[in-house]
Parts: sequence; C-alpha cells; structure tokens
Amino acid sequence: MPVRAHDEDPTDSLLVDDDDNPLARMRLREDDGRPVAADVRPLPPVALGRLAAQVRRDLTGYRLETSDEELAAALVSTGLELRRAATDMRHDLVDVPEPVPLAEGWSLGGPGWDDDLAAGLVAAYGPGHPDGSWQPSDTREVRAMFDTGAPVPPLVPASARLVDPDGRSAGHVLCAGPVPWTDDDCAWILNLGVAPRAQRRGFGRALLVHALRGAREAGLPTVGLSVADGNPARHMYDAAGFRPLTRVLSVQVV
Repeated sequence: MPVRAHDEDPTDSLLVDDDDNPLARMRLREDDGRPVAADVRPLPPVALGRLAAQVRRDLTGYRLETSDEELAAALVSTGLELRRAATDMRHDLVDVPEPVPLAEGWSLGGPGWDDDLAAGLVAAYGPGHPDGSWQPSDTREVRAMFDTGAPVPPLVPASARLVDPDGRSAGHVLCAGPVPWTDDDCAWILNLGVAPRAQRRGFGRALLVHALRGAREAGLPTVGLSVADGNPARHMYDAAGFRPLTRVLSVQVV
C-alpha cells in the first residue's frame, strides 16, 4: 500500500515507496467529498524529486496541502499547478475589539442562507478574486452545514448575516468551532464576504469583530482563518490583531 497509518501517531498517515520506506507524513481527510492530503511533511533524507514522483503516482485526485515551499516547487516542476498560496492566522482573543457601529438601517442578523446572500457572494467572489469564483459546491457546503451539520455545524454566536435597510442579506460571516482540522482548540472563520453593493462601508470589519466576540462568548480561546495571497482582507485581519501562523500551499494532483 502506498499510504499507511503512522505507527506512533494515529492521526497521521505515511506515504511510502514500494519497499515500504516512509517518504512523507500527512493527514488525510475529505473536503466536500474530495480527498485531501493535508500538512504534508517530507521525511529527511528523502529527495524531493523522488517524493514528487511518488505523489504523482499514488495521490492522484488528491488536493495536497503543505507548508514546505520546496516540495510545492518540486511538484510544480513536474507540471502540476499551484492552486492556492495562503497564510493560516490566529487571534488569541485576549484583546478583542469593541463592536463596530453600523450605518443607520443596517444590522447583523442571525446566521443562515438565502438567495440574496448567495447572489451577493457570487458577485463578491468574481473573476480574479484571490480565492477564485464562488462555486455551486460552495453553496452546497454552506447549506449542508445549516441543514445537517456536516462537515461541521455553524458556531452560531460567532456567525451572522449583514442585513440591509430593506431586510435583504448583503453579506455574512460563517464560523465553526472547535474544528477537527487544527491541532489547537479554536473557532474557524470559514467565510467572510460582503456583496459589492455594501462594500467599503466598514461592514467587513463589523462582521469580523462579531465573530471574534462570539467565539469568546462560546468559550473558545482562539479564532483561526486562512487568507490567500493577494487578498486585500489581509490588512483587515492584521489590524484586528490576527498573527500569521503558517503558510499553506495547495496543489491538485492530477
């Protein structure tokens, strides 16, 4: 078998060669039914070219995530595409900003999903966005969270919809927590988006602060998120007190 469980850490798996020599550690999971090899760490003294070839052979169909930039470069050199480069960040919830006042008529409502919110996120995540366009699979995943609690249920105190003076959804922040894909006990901001018609009015920061305060209210010690390179929201996260934790490079193995 090219992949087997780690003998000492059941949460990890090993990618091995034909002689059962370990080449890399990783954590296997699914994302919306698609296989993910997360936190892939080469095991020295394995040559990265050899590891990249083994990945191409044995992890076809997986999304591979690693913080090892040399491994990502080795995979790209074989013809694969770097799909996403991002930074995982954390907020320790020690100093949490005060709530952000909203413009008259605007409010933060309970979390949920509706057609106005769907249309707003499609517009917000348009062509050229660092995280790519909003896809039907994104909508299915959000709906499943509310309908079935899969893969994780929303963290209600830390989630909210932005509601305009006409009662229509114009954005949201969606959090879960604690989440199973991190080593620390934290809430996770899965999505924070504001429809173009409501942007540049401080609503993004209002939603972010709501998430921080709600996570603390829920008793969680930290809040995490992932922000793609080139996303202007990174400035907002820095200003709110988030700190960089690690880089995550994603490659789809085909």
